[in-house]
Amino acid sequence: MAQRPLGVTLVAIIAWISGFLQSLASIIIIITTGFITWPAILGWISLVIGLVTLFVGIGLWRGNPTARIIATIVFIANIVVEVLGMFNGETLWSALTGSILSIIGLILLYTRRAREYFGS
Repeated sequence: MAQRPLGVTLVAIIAWISGFLQSLASIIIIITTGFITWPAILGWISLVIGLVTLFVGIGLWRGNPTARIIATIVFIANIVVEVLGMFNGETLWSALTGSILSIIGLILLYTRRAREYFGS
């Protein structure tokens, strides 16, 4: 296997931080709002997403191509949500700035070195 590129390392670390913070915030919401309230239900959903994000970060770190596919889907979904937001009053500038990390993540996961690392 090729050596892990710096870009993949950065995306994996960002996924860990994001997943950890989202999981922590979700647990706090669940505990403080009661376990079966509407905010708590959203907290449970957010907790699952946070945990998946943590595991995706681990997979990216290890060069798992499935983790790269999941990260790609999430990045593209975020970009689509930002673009759709333009039809709901969001400006082009706002959509671009909201999408920038996803765009950078996609670029970093699909460089030549990253493709070699993931075996594609």
